[in-house]
Amino acid sequence: MALLELNDVTKLFGKLAAVEDIDLQVEEGEILGIVGPNGSGKTTLINLISGYYKPTRGDIYFKGRKISGLRPDQIARLGIVRTFQSNVLFEGASVIESMMISSRLQYKTSDWQAFFNTRTYKDEQEKVVGNLLETLQLLDIFNETFRPAAALSHGYQRMLGIAAALAANPSVLMLDEPTTGMNHEEAMFVVENIKKINQQGITVLLIEHNMKVLLGVATRVVVLSFGNKIADGDPYEMMSKPEVIEAYLGTETV
Repeated sequence: MALLELNDVTKLFGKLAAVEDIDLQVEEGEILGIVGPNGSGKTTLINLISGYYKPTRGDIYFKGRKISGLRPDQIARLGIVRTFQSNVLFEGASVIESMMISSRLQYKTSDWQAFFNTRTYKDEQEKVVGNLLETLQLLDIFNETFRPAAALSHGYQRMLGIAAALAANPSVLMLDEPTTGMNHEEAMFVVENIKKINQQGITVLLIEHNMKVLLGVATRVVVLSFGNKIADGDPYEMMSKPEVIEAYLGTETV
């Protein structure tokens, strides 16, 4: 059984199909790249999996449980967490404060235990903060722990967004264009961190336009065009298929 499974998933906006009849299986431990030209349905697909959109038809399953129709917070608590294309920062917060805000899904203690600062809550908080510092160290941004998040470079802000998503302790992490606006050095920094994340046992879904990034990290690639899945398989094989080249570059180039 696949970790994550989409069966005939379609999303209509009026009469326009943003994605149509998508069948997709995501295996535990893989790094799946989702690629396609602008308007191909990539972000819509992530929005459907994460619960921001509900499918017009079709079903989505996670660990054998149907999740299509659940709210985003419910899906996140089950272990599917996503990032966004733009940097999302908590204004005025430091790096570690941003991480602590994002870590609320890890807490098992109740709000009243937090309010009264009980021993159980303090013990749990100590454990969570330790996990957050380990994540910052893993992603090589530990030295920025107490800096204001807004003062970080663009690349480090995007990395903080990924670290904050990891603070929710996901088993599936979905990254939407994580290297947008980065130079080559920053993009390779992200690539190495995605590999580290995957080595921690986290399955990764990656939307990415940068082919060097994609070929450097993805174990499998799914190609979308006009809301339809047109290819699925080995990254290098997919990038050499005529139908994939046509989707990206047009028939005249092919």
